[in-house]
Amino acid sequence: MKKSLITLFTLAALAALTACGQQQAQQKPAENAPASASAASNAATPKADKKDDKPLKPHDNIQGEVIKVKTTRGEFPVPKNPERIAVYDLGMMDTLSALGVNVGATIDTVRLDYLKPVVDKAAHVGTLFEPNYEALNAFKPQLIITGSRANKAIHQLNEVAPTIEMTADTKNLRESAKERIDAFAQIFNKQAEADKLKAEIDQAFTDAKTAAQGKGTGLVFIVNGGKLSAQSPTSRLGGWLHNDIGIAPVDTAMKEGSHGMPISFEYIKEKNPDWLFVLDRSAAIGEEGQAAKDVLNNPLVAETTAWKKGQVVYLDAGTYLAAGGARQLVTAAKQITEAMKNAK
Repeated sequence: MKKSLITLFTLAALAALTACGQQQAQQKPAENAPASASAASNAATPKADKKDDKPLKPHDNIQGEVIKVKTTRGEFPVPKNPERIAVYDLGMMDTLSALGVNVGATIDTVRLDYLKPVVDKAAHVGTLFEPNYEALNAFKPQLIITGSRANKAIHQLNEVAPTIEMTADTKNLRESAKERIDAFAQIFNKQAEADKLKAEIDQAFTDAKTAAQGKGTGLVFIVNGGKLSAQSPTSRLGGWLHNDIGIAPVDTAMKEGSHGMPISFEYIKEKNPDWLFVLDRSAAIGEEGQAAKDVLNNPLVAETTAWKKGQVVYLDAGTYLAAGGARQLVTAAKQITEAMKNAK
């Protein structure tokens, strides 16, 4: 009798475990599910730059002449015309080099070809996410300039030398970039160069806006690991395209998260934009994976006006990696101008 009861209890326990395992298996998504109709629910979003709300302490013991400049975190005191600067932001490295400012120390490597000469001649002090403090201290910077990708390290950097965050406002990228140009002009006595650079940006955007008039709607999105994330008119990629150049968004009711709204190929077909503006994130950051062109080469996307007319623009990697940089903005605007002029 006792042996029979033990056997019954054992069988019941095994049955319960089996049912539980089946339920978990049904709930777990397939690991190798294709990025097609299910892309909306599985769309990968790039890792967000960690936002740091802790106030950055301004330095009150800066040697020599001191001025106050506008930064991402408000007005901050900085040394006037410092000789040794360290830069942890590609967009600001772009702008500084365009102004003729010597970048003395920066990250170890860069994927953007036009910034490689700047990096090659500078002291190497780590990465955007992980500064090399030993190398940085050896460089003895008088000013450190960062962007959002270095937010996690900004307070520790500020212990080495006066540090300012100069991330451009992605909701108003063009004007914010020009504000950064003016701030650097104040610091480094480069106002004439700054005025010329701002005029070049304005002209490039004017040309793009003129070329884009009457050319239809657009959808801006990131392809990341075979999955898609749409960018709204207030995003890093969508803002300047929709607001500054004037390309009408195909979806005015887009609900965007921190890195876009997950979308599917069916969504693209349903919205049927005249233009597709695509950022291949995997290629931009050097990750292995299916190229954006291959991801989009499918029957659903092929039915859109954009695909039929060949109106698919693969955005320059700098629009993602060096957002807000002066030369990057000019390059991006010229890319759009050329695409619009070649429209069928």
